[in-house]
Amino acid sequence: MEIRSRNISIFVVNNRLQYNMKSIALVFLCVFAVSSFGQSKLPLELERKRDVYNFLTKAITDQDSLKMAEGYYQMGKNEAGLGNYIFSNAWYRKAIPIYRELNEHFDYGRMYQRMAENEAVKKDFKQTIVYADSALGIFKRYGLAKGIISSYLFKVAFNYEHLKKSPEESLRNFDEMLAFAKNNDLEIEYIFLYRIKGNILKDSNPKAALESYERSKVYMKKYNYERLYNGLHASMAECYARIGQPEKARALLGKNFLAKSKNDQFITYRVERNLAEIEIFKAEKNWQMAYEKLAEYAKLQNEIHVAEESDLALNLSSLDIAAVSKSQERELLLQAQVLKTNNRLFYVLYTVGTLILMLGFILFLINKKNRKLAKKYFKLSHKNELLIKEQSHRVKNNLQLISSLIGLQVNRIKNPDLKEALEEMQGRITVMSVLQQMFYNANDSTEIKVDDFFQQIVEKTEIIFRIPIEKSYAIQNITIDPNLALHLGIILNELLTNSFKYAFGFDNPNPQVQVVFSLIDAELSFKYNDNGKNSNLLIFEKDFYTNSKSFGLSLISLKSMELHADFKFEYDNGLKFTLNCVYNETKGANS
Repeated sequence: MEIRSRNISIFVVNNRLQYNMKSIALVFLCVFAVSSFGQSKLPLELERKRDVYNFLTKAITDQDSLKMAEGYYQMGKNEAGLGNYIFSNAWYRKAIPIYRELNEHFDYGRMYQRMAENEAVKKDFKQTIVYADSALGIFKRYGLAKGIISSYLFKVAFNYEHLKKSPEESLRNFDEMLAFAKNNDLEIEYIFLYRIKGNILKDSNPKAALESYERSKVYMKKYNYERLYNGLHASMAECYARIGQPEKARALLGKNFLAKSKNDQFITYRVERNLAEIEIFKAEKNWQMAYEKLAEYAKLQNEIHVAEESDLALNLSSLDIAAVSKSQERELLLQAQVLKTNNRLFYVLYTVGTLILMLGFILFLINKKNRKLAKKYFKLSHKNELLIKEQSHRVKNNLQLISSLIGLQVNRIKNPDLKEALEEMQGRITVMSVLQQMFYNANDSTEIKVDDFFQQIVEKTEIIFRIPIEKSYAIQNITIDPNLALHLGIILNELLTNSFKYAFGFDNPNPQVQVVFSLIDAELSFKYNDNGKNSNLLIFEKDFYTNSKSFGLSLISLKSMELHADFKFEYDNGLKFTLNCVYNETKGANS
């Protein structure tokens, strides 16, 4: 797990951003050096970036979406390795919609978790929690046990290392997570669960940490993860030294645990071993050697710092700039091909539009005399129209003023029940305000466009509750009389209020609603769906409708009965409301 990085490495990479301005000046020197003198061998980071760039450009050229997303992920991973967390998250965001579209749910959640890791290193803890919760929500929604465990490991490390919580609080629910891994046939995850537990307990309870490390080692051997022994042995040696057993600590380090070159990608092993050796000499009371190892540790930190600064400069070299620019160029070329195809349709539409304009001009000349006659009648009716407009405008302004005053009062109220009641009242006033607004904007003030009416109600309710949602409409493009519009508007507002209050919670990071309406040959059909997760609401209980004193449900029932309509509530991956009736203009007169 990449989450389990050491405190030293985190401290170093946090300081990288301080050198961005210096690195910009180094770009030109790097370009000059490469072009003038050549380079026999690229550094390891640039070799990897070149390979990923080639992989990504080929995927874009082949229009292979899955490989394109993987290329974006690898580019983001490389940027994170160099400490460029802003660029890293930019690449991850490009991969997210592709994984979501292809139903690659684990990779979809993994992108949010990687972004959370980057924000944690940047110490933007608020954004870290947002991304981590998003990842966990995706893993839970699609039942991805491995992703849930990965989110738990990140949460443990984040709480202990960054939020400075106690070991007991950080390891809360550890036993439940072990059982969860076993129940989902993920015993291999015991390696990382016991390892993170040892890391948390290493400072406060070395004996308990050793016990946890030993269990992790058992599962490493069982699942052929011996490559992790080196780091584990260094941590165990540090614990043995702290409990006064330096001989066992030295035996764990062994002769084969040798530090690699300065450019070794596993340089954290050297740091771990160095820390263990310091503890060993302290346990042996060999203060001279302990002091020398402390000096060596400080030198190692300086080497890491210098190497990271060099990596950051190389990251802004000509190769990096070319990689990004060429990748963008490839995308622009693909977009240009699409635009070229669309331009043909545009020329056809332009020609047709020109012909229509010519025909319209001819009709304009023909009807010129008729307009003069209409002008005469317009003067006669203009005064009455102004009076109606003024009255409608004042009603509209008064409704909006009432809604705004309620909104201001909601922000000042602490009582949640009273706050909810006022928000519901604000939503009902909004329905009448929208209806009056459409009267004011309409030319004849007698018919309401049902699609605009429904969409405005949904959008204004979304503003009231301050929760962004994904909206879907399948509404017949017709106009209806105001009485019917008011009935349906009140019903829609009560359904939306129910969804915002109960359906769109923590486990629903992507709330959605759908509104369907049709009126064909006097057969009216209205449907409302949301994707809420709470199937235990009272409205699904038997006889709830006959016994409920809910004002909102009473409104829905009353308005449905006034239309002589059949209506029902169902739950199938969300709330589903259906209303059907035979409609004519005489119904709804009681509104």
